[in-house]
Amino acid sequence: MRPTKKRGAWLAAAMVLLALAAWLMSRGDREKPTVRPRKIEFPRHPKPAEQQRASRRRTLPPLPAPSPDVEAPQPRRDPVLVALPADPKRSAMVFEIEALKESPIMQIWLDCMLSRGEDRAGFARFKDRFGIDVLEDVERAATSSTGLVVLQGSFEGATFDRERWTTRTYGEKGIVYEEKDTGRVVATWGPDLLIAEPRAEPGLVEDAIDRLESTDPAQGSVLQQHQAYSDVYGVLSPDDLSNMLPSEQDQLAERIRETVERVEIHVDASEDVAVVAEVAGPAGQEMKDLSKLFGAALSLGRLNAKREGNDELAELLDYARVKTETQRRSGESKPEGQRFSVDVALPVELLKNLGPCRRDRSDPDRDVEAEPEPAPPG
Repeated sequence: MRPTKKRGAWLAAAMVLLALAAWLMSRGDREKPTVRPRKIEFPRHPKPAEQQRASRRRTLPPLPAPSPDVEAPQPRRDPVLVALPADPKRSAMVFEIEALKESPIMQIWLDCMLSRGEDRAGFARFKDRFGIDVLEDVERAATSSTGLVVLQGSFEGATFDRERWTTRTYGEKGIVYEEKDTGRVVATWGPDLLIAEPRAEPGLVEDAIDRLESTDPAQGSVLQQHQAYSDVYGVLSPDDLSNMLPSEQDQLAERIRETVERVEIHVDASEDVAVVAEVAGPAGQEMKDLSKLFGAALSLGRLNAKREGNDELAELLDYARVKTETQRRSGESKPEGQRFSVDVALPVELLKNLGPCRRDRSDPDRDVEAEPEPAPPG
């Protein structure tokens, strides 16, 4: 039996994206089938607008070349990615708040939240206390399994009560605030970055500022610049992915820890929600066997859902697929690695009855008018 680990907000979000099936079953829902998703384009490559967005965000100067022999110009860097921990054994997720606010599902969920007085009051209290409008001032949010949170947006008006927070400068551009009662640390770095560590673990915020101001050519990030596309993106460590699985999947969890090198996640929410989780590892039979285990788990879950009458879950799993691909270096025939992707299509009509909208439905057994069914993703 694997030990239970404390999961942070970043892990809860990843669980919704990667393990929505288990989440639905745990809620005990037995709703009638919703509509099937329309033809969905899965986020495997950046769109032109996302390439422009990524280029615009590279505001940090290039690092020095790693050696005098390197003549190629070094790229400018994205400060949010640089601030994240560099340990490849860690996980990190980035949420494009501006893009998500315009997505159909988030507009529906926000309408549900803002229609309730307690949620509106909560946003207002946060703005009164810290001078930050969560819905207007935050452009994107990055979270890490270390507990570090990095927000990018407009924070010129951020305020911290001097009776509750101590203030000190750190580095060239950092201002660090520490809450006297809890030891929690928040920092601003320039006018558009806010860095926080809710667990009050010492040094994480200062380490992030050190990375932002470092000129060490060897420094890296857990999340690379070419991975910064779609509405939600990130990487999961094998340990974190295995810990998300239920206890009855111990065998699969152990295979993940032994075989997987990394898991890259991309979510597109511009229409219906499309999730791609790319699982990468060494070339060989182990990765092939692991992809078959994932496929078998999906098939078994589909059969169990139908047997138990959970039509909502069965429909979801109908649109989950496992695809396998062998990686090769350019000009070489010998495989460099193996990867497979788990693709999940989540229709808005299914998702809108989850989350904050769930509590607002006056008739939980009502039917949803279905749209024409497309072919499942090939």
